[in-house]
Amino acid sequence: MTLHYLSGIQLLRLADEAKARALYADVIEALEQHCTDVGVDWCGNELNITVPLTDDGEQLVTIAGRRSLPWHDDRSEIGGWKAEHIDNTHGTSKVIYDTTTGEGEPPGDMSLEPLAEEVGAYVNGWRHAC
Repeated sequence: MTLHYLSGIQLLRLADEAKARALYADVIEALEQHCTDVGVDWCGNELNITVPLTDDGEQLVTIAGRRSLPWHDDRSEIGGWKAEHIDNTHGTSKVIYDTTTGEGEPPGDMSLEPLAEEVGAYVNGWRHAC
């Protein structure tokens, strides 16, 4: 019984990932022009686009809106883009790109190319330095 439950959970996660990739395909596509291994991740109900910096997942870049990307097609609540380098080894983070605005304010710059260029330059520079 447990094996079926785990298999069901895995199938739901794959379906959620497919839905997330479809909703943010343009963001992922723009990022993939500048860096590799672009994926999606979610903690609870928060969806983030991710770029792993290390194979063990201890270093990664996360991209979201004010707090997280919404699961629906309306992106008006995103409020811009924010990319952060998350260092799980030391429990720190560093903002590398941020055009978000406060809640209740009009969205900040949501252009994909500046986001992709900045994140790509950071990721490739970080990987080259290691």
